[in-house]
Amino acid sequence: MATERLTREEKLAVCIDRIFHGEGVPPFCDNANEVMLRTLDLDGNSVELVRVILKDLGLTSKILRLANSAMYNHSGRPILSVPHAIILLGWDKVRNMVSTVRFIEQFANRSPCLRELLLLSVLTAVHGRDVAAAIGYPRPEEAYICGLFRNLGEVLIACHYPQEYSRIIVTMHEEKIPERTACWRVFDFAWDEVGTRIAAVWNMPSQVRMSMDPSAALTGTPWDRCLASVSNYGHELTRALYRKATGLDSIHLQAIIDSEGQPALVSVRDLARIVDTALEETQQTFAALCVPTDTLVLEKQAERARQILKSVPVFDEAGLSALQKAIQRASHSTQNDFELVPFITALLEDVRALGFEHVIFGLMNENLTLIRGRLAAGEAVDDSLERFQFPVDGAEGPMRAALQRKEDVFVDRARDARYDGSALVTAFDSGAFALLPFVIDGKVAGCLYADVPRSPASFDVVRPALCRARDVITTAIRKKAPASSVPPA
Repeated sequence: MATERLTREEKLAVCIDRIFHGEGVPPFCDNANEVMLRTLDLDGNSVELVRVILKDLGLTSKILRLANSAMYNHSGRPILSVPHAIILLGWDKVRNMVSTVRFIEQFANRSPCLRELLLLSVLTAVHGRDVAAAIGYPRPEEAYICGLFRNLGEVLIACHYPQEYSRIIVTMHEEKIPERTACWRVFDFAWDEVGTRIAAVWNMPSQVRMSMDPSAALTGTPWDRCLASVSNYGHELTRALYRKATGLDSIHLQAIIDSEGQPALVSVRDLARIVDTALEETQQTFAALCVPTDTLVLEKQAERARQILKSVPVFDEAGLSALQKAIQRASHSTQNDFELVPFITALLEDVRALGFEHVIFGLMNENLTLIRGRLAAGEAVDDSLERFQFPVDGAEGPMRAALQRKEDVFVDRARDARYDGSALVTAFDSGAFALLPFVIDGKVAGCLYADVPRSPASFDVVRPALCRARDVITTAIRKKAPASSVPPA
């Protein structure tokens, strides 16, 4: 029976669930470290702490998300102010929260222009704040926050779906189509929908959610419509200047909704001043994070996206067929006399030839308290074996699933963040990995580990072959167990 395709709504729900159980938006390492230092300084200045947080979408989103949670926001009134959120949480809580997060630098190599996207968010925030002041919106600081979050959906997709995002960027550049159209081609939904739904799950204030929706300027109170219009205007201004490099001519005639709900225009003079102010205000941030402004243009981002797509592992039919034949030969050889170490080593090499970076045969020690790499295929074998050492008692993450629950573990980290932060993922930081236990007489004797550095085009296709390779190795160990040529780990 053919598998039914997911509906658009089901695909969106899967995406939201994946992102929600991930880490959200990671902050820049330098900004996080500065927050840590300032919260340790008993004589520190809250104003400077707020300044650091507000120039980083990752830090701002985490603090407002926590402050608006049921654990801290007992009044039920939404918190849109970072100073208010810091007072509510306290410096210790802010420091503890920042100390546990992963940084944007750990994601940037897997996704094109992720650092640039976060700096575009800061530019949009400054543009929105100054546009709000120019048209008389009474709370420009709210416009800053909403501008910072305006592109949350794209940032989340870039962070958690790097391959798909790379395809979107390349499509936008090559076919000259709008972002929304390119996103629909890949996902069947737009990343603005992702942003609004995640913001709702995070219990973010309604002003933030409305400002991510281009149609929100048509509904709500005059102030709500004004704020949403300002955020969209700031977003379009940033895109025109930095991603499209088209200049002010493409934006200055666009109308904006003022605080009385009436259409208004921002004069060319005010617009030029706003742009210059934003560039001057963010120049130090760009320099500190080593991000040139010319890398914000779509052409540069598309170049990086193509490089990432070219480096994505592809498990093709020819490679899978070759591995299946190698496994079949190995299975036949177990019916005759064979040496266990050369047998396993050869099969590990056959698995690696499919496109894996590390392929490791791990064994339990005699008292079953430690699993260690015993044989490996790939470069830097000694280093791989040295890193593959994990305690069984108190095992967590994938090791617990494989060694204690005897489960086969297949993880594509671009779609599954369950084990991020575990000892195994920390040791190898792979894009996708498999961990398959050897079960003999009801007990786990060891495991087969294989990984690739980047999330592959498809990981499920290798599952049958890897499981078959594990089964053949298990059969070989069982036959040679009485006089095994593989000593305990």
